Amino acid sequence: MDTIESGNRITLKRKRPNPIFQNWLEELHEEAKQKKSKLENMLETALASLSKYPLPLQTGAECAILNGFDKRLCLFLDKRLEVYNRSRNQLPLSTCSENNFIYDPNQPSTSKNSIGFSSPESPKATSKVYKPSYRSGGYAILIALFEHTKTNKRKSLNKDTIIEYAQKYCDDSFTVPSPDSFYTAWSNMQRLITKGLVKESNHNNEYSLTENGFVLANDLLKNSLETSTANDIIFTVESSSLNQLSYKEANNIEENVIQLDKNGIESANTSISSNIPETNNLQNANGLQMDPGSFDIILLIDKNETGGLTKKNDPTVVEFKKYPNLLHEYRSLKIGDFTWIARHKNYKDQEFVLPYIVERKRMDDLAASIKDGRFHEQKFRLRRCGIQNVIYLVENYGSNTNLGLPIQCLMQALANIRVVDGFTIHITKSLVFSARFLAILTKRLTVRYKNKKLIGSDKPPEQNVLMTFNYFNKSSAKNKALTVTEAFIKILLQLKGVSVEKAVAITSQYKTPHSLINAYKLCNQKEGELLLANLKYADLSRNVGPSVSKAIYQLFSKTA
Repeated sequence: MDTIESGNRITLKRKRPNPIFQNWLEELHEEAKQKKSKLENMLETALASLSKYPLPLQTGAECAILNGFDKRLCLFLDKRLEVYNRSRNQLPLSTCSENNFIYDPNQPSTSKNSIGFSSPESPKATSKVYKPSYRSGGYAILIALFEHTKTNKRKSLNKDTIIEYAQKYCDDSFTVPSPDSFYTAWSNMQRLITKGLVKESNHNNEYSLTENGFVLANDLLKNSLETSTANDIIFTVESSSLNQLSYKEANNIEENVIQLDKNGIESANTSISSNIPETNNLQNANGLQMDPGSFDIILLIDKNETGGLTKKNDPTVVEFKKYPNLLHEYRSLKIGDFTWIARHKNYKDQEFVLPYIVERKRMDDLAASIKDGRFHEQKFRLRRCGIQNVIYLVENYGSNTNLGLPIQCLMQALANIRVVDGFTIHITKSLVFSARFLAILTKRLTVRYKNKKLIGSDKPPEQNVLMTFNYFNKSSAKNKALTVTEAFIKILLQLKGVSVEKAVAITSQYKTPHSLINAYKLCNQKEGELLLANLKYADLSRNVGPSVSKAIYQLFSKTA
């Protein structure tokens, strides 16, 4: 008797109810295994529980019911699913599962062994051909293999060599996962293999292009030659048009400054030229001189901003390599992370420091510096370094979660930097946008200074006179000999509640500990405790306060 006619229940066990999620987890697990990551065990548990689950799952959030799926992993699956569906213009994941059949007892059998299952109708439109986006991980891998294949008899490369060649073609890192993410740009390799664009050699773990991959890589390279890079837009536009870029170009090369209205911070998008000293009308100035057009403007990058210049694919070095027209050098800066010099074209040892310095902070680093005390010390040294215009370049860290301090505290700290210290604040999404901002600023300074006569000297800067780089670096050293007043400020900063502004206000009245102790000798205990309470500090005319005054009195008074 026929099975259907007997009325027996028919069951169908799906071998892989969630193939897409399973493939992605296998990629993550393999990468974690190679890196010996702590996530390996968690991903192994998640993969095992997913493979045993008999029903299709439509979203990453639904995976939370299974073992091994924490909040971050579910969020990762949702984000990757969104990108997957958008790139393929597909229906939700539930329509993409293998063996996703519908039982229909009235449908006639099409073969002897058929039991009447119908597959959902496939969309009429043909599926889009996979084409990785410009400067994505997949794009970079294809271009790197293509360039190697054209110039070498050996067509295959191992993972490390591909990463070394491909990093310059990609905006994301091949070795460091993005914040709030589990995967790097290398995760795109599995998709290239699945699409038949790259083949993997099992015996030596090397990768090479297939015929289809070679054709696609060639097309991508041709199209990229017609695409204007950030370097092209910044350094080939007319000088007068630099501030009049189209909306689309501006969004591609420069991140808008985030308005921190809640904290009373004004926009940092101020005119670069407003604070540049006019030096072309100098007469009888003592010191070194550079005539208009006799010098180059060069961006200096602190070596400590890199993982070492010999380290392969350092993120900072890779980013600035994208700007071949940007004159930049790596040096050991005693203060700040970036600054600019004007260097004579003929006398290379003649270098003047322009009145701009940049301190770069990622949000998590900003939180750490506040907690360990570096924040106030760095602000103090930046204010006294002799450079007029200080820019705090702050990078977001993913979604700015798990920073070590509440985001509200960090926003308040930035508000204080802007209002109290008078520094400029510029916030970007990532290192990519920070590098673009610095490239644009370099171009603007170059345009502004090219027709100026510059004067410099080996002494603190004066009006219309710049410091030489040698003097700047020596005078900014941490271990330089301190004056008594500077040492006194450092002592005061160790007390709770004493900020740089308060310490400066106190030392402007009492320049040495000796002068303060002498003042205490003329007071009784009550008068001594309130001696400093009404001193004004900063530009807000606020008082130092009785609690701070009392603490200092107890430290320096013999009657304490």
